[in-house]
Amino acid sequence: MAAVIGYGLWQRVYGGDRSLLGRTIRLSGAGVTVVGVMPRGFDYPSKAEVWMSVVAAGDAVPSRTAHNHRVIGRLKPGVTVAQAQADVGATMRRLYQAEPGPFMSKDAAVTVLAEHMAGRVKPVLMMLFGAVGFLLLIVCVNVANLLLARVTARARELAIRRALGAGSPRLFRQMLTESLLLALVGGAFGFLLALWSMEALKLLLPADMPRVEEIHIDSGVIAFAMAVASAAGVLFGMLPAWRASRMNLNDAIKAGSRSYTAGRSSHRAQSALVISEVALSLVLLAGAGLLANSYLRLSSVDPGFRMDHVLTAELSFSSNSDDKDIPRLRSEYTDLLERVRAIPGVTAAGTINQLPVDGYTADGSFRAEGRTLPDSADAAYTVISPGYLRAMRIPLRSGRDFTDADSQNSAGVAILSAEMVRQYWPDRNPLGDRIWFESFEQKPHWLTVVGVAADVRQYGLTERIMPQAYVCYTQARRLSSGTLVIHTPLPPSAVESVVRSAVSAVDRETVVRFRTMEAVAAASIARQRFQMQILGGFAALALVLAAVGLYGVLSYLVASRRVEIGIRMALGAAPAGVFRMIAGRALALAAAGAAIGLAGCFGLRRVLASLLFGVGPSDPATLAIAVAALLFVAIAAASFPALRATRVDPVAALHEE
Repeated sequence: MAAVIGYGLWQRVYGGDRSLLGRTIRLSGAGVTVVGVMPRGFDYPSKAEVWMSVVAAGDAVPSRTAHNHRVIGRLKPGVTVAQAQADVGATMRRLYQAEPGPFMSKDAAVTVLAEHMAGRVKPVLMMLFGAVGFLLLIVCVNVANLLLARVTARARELAIRRALGAGSPRLFRQMLTESLLLALVGGAFGFLLALWSMEALKLLLPADMPRVEEIHIDSGVIAFAMAVASAAGVLFGMLPAWRASRMNLNDAIKAGSRSYTAGRSSHRAQSALVISEVALSLVLLAGAGLLANSYLRLSSVDPGFRMDHVLTAELSFSSNSDDKDIPRLRSEYTDLLERVRAIPGVTAAGTINQLPVDGYTADGSFRAEGRTLPDSADAAYTVISPGYLRAMRIPLRSGRDFTDADSQNSAGVAILSAEMVRQYWPDRNPLGDRIWFESFEQKPHWLTVVGVAADVRQYGLTERIMPQAYVCYTQARRLSSGTLVIHTPLPPSAVESVVRSAVSAVDRETVVRFRTMEAVAAASIARQRFQMQILGGFAALALVLAAVGLYGVLSYLVASRRVEIGIRMALGAAPAGVFRMIAGRALALAAAGAAIGLAGCFGLRRVLASLLFGVGPSDPATLAIAVAALLFVAIAAASFPALRATRVDPVAALHEE
């Protein structure tokens, strides 16, 4: 058999040896001839490292119901995806009319390869891009607000420049240049931070993110980042620059630098910036809260089995995927199970062709003897061994488990899931009935139902429970390498070496990959965890920035109204009243921003809904907590300027005037 291997496998195992071409290597016990090496970065299907002809691999079984293959083609010049969809759909409909069947497709979907590869992670990337955009806006608004306050503080300097001949355009350009320099310096520091944090980001990314190892910072990324930084510096520096060029400099010279105060328009501009900053922060905070709530609900979903103290070992027994190879595989599985069950500390062990919550599982249409089922009746076809249900602690609702007496020479048996019974045997107990998976067995192979097991989320924690049938590996007509599942009261890692030795004793060329079942379940929700962590981190930064912006505006307010506060206190105003005045101003700005932010959250409901599980995008409790947290931060940020205002000395303030 000929094979093409991946660049990573070529470098990692064979050291990039160019003489490997034409040589025979062993893969899963079978000899294959290496005829090519794929270029660096090629990763389709995801994580694949060896490609062989479907005919050479023995999978080219003629079947109208074989839906486990994808066809990849290149469109002719000028042909659109819609035209290809119409042609392929018409072909599938003709095939269905010629050979109708319960498992025959009536149509087919044509998808652009890029969309197919990035379809699952596109919402994650768009969420990340949107969160970065929101955070950038918050930073820019914050800097613009601080620059506005700085313009007022530099009023005397700007007045002197104006008196010495600098016109309004010159002052405008000066302030805009300062803003642009700040943005470029910040962008440079951000570039360095991105370089240092790149590896950490790759660790946080979910495992199903395609081409993670290729993520790097190149010249295009640098150019884009600098362009965004420059645009932000110019855009958000316009308001402070315009304010500097339009300031009444005569009043500034007369008043002096310490007592000059900006006009109402400047105060309104600063207030508007703070309100927008709070609104953006609330959107991020509410989004992070909703994702955290969603993740907690997802983590608490009952998968239908117990995952603690369960070790899994993915096997790669050599297999030619044909009927002649099945007896050898059965013998190897039987030998392995006997060896593993004899290991001290192992309480139960079994095998399964595909772990639950870990992705794809074959399903097919079936018939029930003596019953009329709908044409769409199908169920997951799961091959297990005796001991699997016990190792995973999946309870039986009725009937019995598989035993070693269920051999290839005994009558075929099956165990159904509770969901399969609810859908297709709603009026009776299915024990004793017989089923036949016609999608996998061209000739009738009837299996007697001997048990009903509790439901398991085979396709993932976020997917709905599907009908499922368990078939014993000694009687399955389809058998390939699977996963060994071991329950032990010891730490799972304590038995890894012994299990590895048992596998090697059965087939010394078999590669074993160990994972705990907890790790398998955690990997299945890695995308949701990544969303929560990233947006949560951005929300925390947004809160800090909102607090800094609010603190800066209130500090400026206290400084600019120092004389007014001194007069109030001289006329009998209590410190508590002054504190309430400043804190009330902060609460008013925060409340206005929160109201606008809530409107923004409602506007983004459709975007958020696609990322959530078990919670709505407008969950009142989560939004209320986000608003309360934001108002608390606003009060905390306002307390320092408010306390400073209560300590103003009326006499000193009046002397300054």
